Amino acid sequence: MGAATTLVGGAMVASRILGFLRNSILAYDFGQTRVMDAYNTAYNIPDTLYLVLVGGGISSAFIPVLARYLEKEEHAELRQVVSAAFTTVLVAISAVILLGVVFAPVYMHLLARGFNRPALDLTVMLTRILVVTIIFHALNGVLIGTQYAHSSFLATAIGPLVYNSTIIVLGLLLAHRMGVAAFAWSTLIGAGGNFLVQLWGVRRLGIRLRFRWDLNNPGLRRIGRLMLPVTLGMSVAQVNLLINQSYFASFLARGDINALNLSSRIMLMPVLAATSIGITLLPALSRLALGTDRKAFVASLARSLGAVLFVSIPAGIGLMTLAVPLIRLLFQHGAFTDHATLHTAQALVFYAIGIAAYGAYEILSRAFYALQETRVPLVTGLISMAVGLVLNVILVRVMSYRGLALSYSITGVINAALLLVILRRELGPLGGRRVLSSALRTLVAAGGMGAAVLAYLRLVPAPVWGPRIVAEAIQALLPSGLAVIVFAVLCWILKIPEFNLVLSRIVGRLRRTALGT
Repeated sequence: MGAATTLVGGAMVASRILGFLRNSILAYDFGQTRVMDAYNTAYNIPDTLYLVLVGGGISSAFIPVLARYLEKEEHAELRQVVSAAFTTVLVAISAVILLGVVFAPVYMHLLARGFNRPALDLTVMLTRILVVTIIFHALNGVLIGTQYAHSSFLATAIGPLVYNSTIIVLGLLLAHRMGVAAFAWSTLIGAGGNFLVQLWGVRRLGIRLRFRWDLNNPGLRRIGRLMLPVTLGMSVAQVNLLINQSYFASFLARGDINALNLSSRIMLMPVLAATSIGITLLPALSRLALGTDRKAFVASLARSLGAVLFVSIPAGIGLMTLAVPLIRLLFQHGAFTDHATLHTAQALVFYAIGIAAYGAYEILSRAFYALQETRVPLVTGLISMAVGLVLNVILVRVMSYRGLALSYSITGVINAALLLVILRRELGPLGGRRVLSSALRTLVAAGGMGAAVLAYLRLVPAPVWGPRIVAEAIQALLPSGLAVIVFAVLCWILKIPEFNLVLSRIVGRLRRTALGT
């Protein structure tokens, strides 16, 4: 599981870095303008569905069902279920896309009510291109879920790299002719490329897809019963983000949507660590749930939760303290101004508050899905979303776009807390004292790290020599390196279990390498 998590997490980080490069190119060409607001609003719909369908909804419903077939070695039946699911999704989503293209002016008018007519027309045009990508995202959910159930992660790691690379290359080639629409068309082509990679990944497993319309297939019916609540439950956070960044932010100043969009993408980087652990954890938990050893189930869950908090707590504090130099390095080029950097950094500070909560949610929700209990994450998600909408209305009046970021973080905390309380009631003790003790020590170490970074930024002047990009890199990377060193030293002093585990693995690997040479 550790090796699989490293592969999945490394690929996610690489894909996210490519995503930052794409956003940096867009920022250079178009700055923090209504053109970018229109693009982000149009892009957020398929991107939200990508995160929901591929990142969790369909695949999380597939894994527990397919795990049962694999446990019984019923491979022929498994292939029939996969083909039936692929066919059903293809037919259903094709109809949805047709409606999405035809009625784009209607729902975009509702979603972006604060836009003027030219901005709304541009958003509708981009939406009609980007909404077609949903067919590839939905089918990829089936293909990726099948690979996850087999604990096969190679193609799922490669596909997102193909997706983002295609967007960057084709977007750059076509931008001077087509403007921002070039990145919409390149996104569609990139989604198709990712789909072809996932087809290859499924074929590696010996599965040949067939057109099979069989709504009475028992495995498909079980997946259907799981998929709707799972998809709705996992979509709550993304829908909340979509409403924040599209509807509420459309009434704010020009560029606020882009500031929220860029900062939320940076905030989601450390959450990827939790996502990669959750992705590889679900097949293991699903197999454990089929047996009677609940202690092993709980132990695996507690270790994963501890690992996520060990990563996400310092990540949140690190992003709060390094927001300005990181955003300046990533985006402040061309039309992206210093004012836009400060704007985006302020949003990032409030988004970073929720990193640990959203990381914990990735683990806790998958514990329920492994147990095939899908209603609880859905109900807690809807409750937290309702609270979030109320907070949006209140905080946006007091704090403008920063209030929307804070509302999103608070919503994540509420959702994770509800899941934890209910899961403990269902399973009994979850090793909470150990996890809490480790998390508090991690918080102390991260606080010391943050203080060291703030002192560095206050006392050490920014370099003024050499090219600007070099000075910006030094101003971001040197305090980042200091943060890592200070955090590691404090973790060692405080004897944090997760750090000791990582350190022992590194020392063991170095010893084996030395003996091998």
